[in-house]
Amino acid sequence: MAEFVEQYALVRWPVVAAFVLASGIVATRLARRVPQAQRADTASDSAHLLMCLAMLAMLVFPAGTDPHAMRGVLTALTVTFALLLVERCVRRRSGAPDHGVQALGYHTVAAAAMLYAMAAHGATHGETGWPALGLAVLFALDALLVLATLGRRSRWHHAVHPVGSHPLTSALVPHVVMDIGTAFMLIAAFAR
Repeated sequence: MAEFVEQYALVRWPVVAAFVLASGIVATRLARRVPQAQRADTASDSAHLLMCLAMLAMLVFPAGTDPHAMRGVLTALTVTFALLLVERCVRRRSGAPDHGVQALGYHTVAAAAMLYAMAAHGATHGETGWPALGLAVLFALDALLVLATLGRRSRWHHAVHPVGSHPLTSALVPHVVMDIGTAFMLIAAFAR
């Protein structure tokens, strides 16, 4: 996978720049002191930041990133996001607001997809190829769907991007960047 990422620098560096931008947006959102009713879900923002940092490490240092360490990080993120998702689902069943359930579900799937892409380091092309390409297509379609909601407040958009968030700067950009970056890394896993 490192060879693919290094070979396609024309795509790699804009993706790196997008992750830096997304990290800055999410870090700013986390640092802001605003009322909880107007603030996006902290767990979702934290998940975006952690995933952005992990993916930046893989993109900036593709040959220098230890695959075993990155698998450990992605495994920890997947388990943590899954546990947070279960906790939110339990709270939702008890009548508490369900803020963040969809976002944590998305981050759990994204972390698991990245873990799957990292599995390509020790597998043959036939073992990871077509499922990785299928997942890449799903993430690319999600990016297009999110971009299609620009300027509209659909029911789906409201569920993924909580009340008080500006759709372009604080919620849409990190989500689309995660989709595109995850699709890029899955394509790298497919192409290796």
